[in-house]
Amino acid sequence: MRVLVTWGSKHGGTAGIAAIVAETLTARGHSVVAVASSEAPPPTSFDAVVVGGALYANRWPREVRRYVEHWAPELSRIPTWLFSSGPLDDSADLEPLSPPRWLRGLGARIGALGHEMFGGRLEADVQGFPAAAMAKQHAGDWRNPARIRAWANELADDLPSAVPRLPITPEGRSGVRLVEYGVVGWGFAAAALVIAAGFAPLWFAVALHAVVMPLWFTSLAVRYQGVDGARTPFVTAIAWVGLAGVLDLALVAPIVAPRFSLGASFVGLWLPLALSFVGVWAAGSIAAMMPLPPSGGAAPTGGAR
Repeated sequence: MRVLVTWGSKHGGTAGIAAIVAETLTARGHSVVAVASSEAPPPTSFDAVVVGGALYANRWPREVRRYVEHWAPELSRIPTWLFSSGPLDDSADLEPLSPPRWLRGLGARIGALGHEMFGGRLEADVQGFPAAAMAKQHAGDWRNPARIRAWANELADDLPSAVPRLPITPEGRSGVRLVEYGVVGWGFAAAALVIAAGFAPLWFAVALHAVVMPLWFTSLAVRYQGVDGARTPFVTAIAWVGLAGVLDLALVAPIVAPRFSLGASFVGLWLPLALSFVGVWAAGSIAAMMPLPPSGGAAPTGGAR
């Protein structure tokens, strides 16, 4: 069978894992093309695909994420396996580790046949933050060649009869869910502003709205990112703030604007949107990076570089 092995990494550690997978599959009689995702051909000419990525703050490098996203329809029609590298200890060899929520959602969308987590590598002289800071305590190489070969041999056994799973759009990917959260967040903050403007001093209504909206949207971002396949924090922030801005202009501004000065309009209507964007992006990014071990604590993930 003709198999594509592709990966995303920064310093070659994940390429080393992919090389072991490719060598093992080749030794088992398969025709293998091994190439980084930035240069990988379309998967349409292959019978199966193996895709891997180094986890940096629980995210694959952009180029491999984009490859899978771009070719998702094609990948969903052929057997596809995923692997990640990242834990900077031996935890990946001791028990199965769950992939991050976004990766579980991506795997569901392409009908991936499985995901395997391998130990990572972090060089002592690595540059850049936060890798350099992490390397002070977690530098080392936790890749396990024997386990990688064993997994690749399992793939070789499964390849002749493998068929992709039925692709599933995960709950977190739902556009309806994205809009629902945005409307709920806006509605709560808008109600607080309108009610307060009806009986309280203007400064109080403005201050209340400026505080409530970003806090409420930030809390919603944490909840929203806690579901498999949730859209990225940046996209979520853009969508919610854009929706809130349109609804503010259409429904809230006509009610409260006559009482607002230019400065109060900025503080009461535009500043909360800006703060909400920052809050949703920051809180969502932190929530999306949280590890998802099977139980107990999780090892740091710096990526097999």
